[in-house]
Amino acid sequence: MAQSGPLCGNVGSEGRIGRPCACSESEAGTVRKTLEGLIPYKVTSEQADVIRLDNNEAYTSLLSYVDFSGLEQTLLNRYPAESTEALIEAYSGFSGFPAGNILAGNGSDECITLISQYALDPGDQVIVLEPDFSMYEKNARVMGAAVTTIQLNEDFSLPLDKTKAEIERLKPKLLFLSNPNNPTGRLYENGEIEALIDSMKQAGGILILDEAYIDFAGESAFSKKVLDYDNLIILRTASKALGMAALRLGFIVANDRIIEGITAIKPPYNVNTVSAQIGTQLLKKPELLDQFLIMQLAQIAELEEILKEFAGRLPGSVLYPSSTNFYLMKMEGAKDLADFLYERKMKIRLFHKGSFEAVRISAGAKEEHAKLKEALMNWSDSHAPGV
Repeated sequence: MAQSGPLCGNVGSEGRIGRPCACSESEAGTVRKTLEGLIPYKVTSEQADVIRLDNNEAYTSLLSYVDFSGLEQTLLNRYPAESTEALIEAYSGFSGFPAGNILAGNGSDECITLISQYALDPGDQVIVLEPDFSMYEKNARVMGAAVTTIQLNEDFSLPLDKTKAEIERLKPKLLFLSNPNNPTGRLYENGEIEALIDSMKQAGGILILDEAYIDFAGESAFSKKVLDYDNLIILRTASKALGMAALRLGFIVANDRIIEGITAIKPPYNVNTVSAQIGTQLLKKPELLDQFLIMQLAQIAELEEILKEFAGRLPGSVLYPSSTNFYLMKMEGAKDLADFLYERKMKIRLFHKGSFEAVRISAGAKEEHAKLKEALMNWSDSHAPGV
């Protein structure tokens, strides 16, 4: 079946494998009260011949550019230390951030966890936007924080005045914000981000600016001045434009005080040696990574043209502008389309909440796009609502 959100991955009170569902009331007494109602982030494997257009990953691998002769000397019996230092130095050289203001994590997911552990006490206030990356709210709730969700405007623009008012009212410790947004693809205005940083400073809180997709949008306005802010943390990842999702490499960038505080609670050796060594090699090839980004941008443009044509066949559908490697499209019959594609070994992401139906489709390779386009046109001819 096509992956769907934000619905629970378990089925009924017995779950998928005959044991009580982790979300059910029958197990509520076995977990902390703050964890009640949390839904597992289910990850499912797929056959190798399934075209994966659901996870916003790069469409091809850079593994052939890695020199494995150096990895042969890796001491698997030793904890990673020097490898992480080398990774941070390499990312500093690639990104321009000072090495002393970077922490590496096991993907952005761990970085979000570390920030939550650093900043939050039980009962603290946290603000997240909806829709946005689900792990922000989950990590805040795990720490016992009270989470306030603010809906984006109907066109997925930022409700700036409402958000500032909630910041003033709640005095939150943290405000999480992905920019560009996942899953909408929208890039917020620099002035809006500045206003939120200022509002959070007045409230005594920190803005976490997750720039996982910023490479597709151009240079961040905040990359050169992140250290000038008392209350700004930038998150970056190697999983998207850099094409290293399998390595699980994320980065926290912030001023000295914040970095020192997070370092105090960060577990040692949190990035494994092999991932760090491969990541270091690739980060030291900026020309390769720049060319790889150009290739991806060409595929993103190709996907946009395919989806524009598809949307033109569906009255009432909306293809939202995107500054990422994916597009979100609101449409009637979204689940039917996702199932139709999955039957043809193409997997996309389905969103279905209330009356809102949408699909999110990531950019793929040319041959994948050709199969996608053929399937989309076939579906619109025979399965579109009203046909």
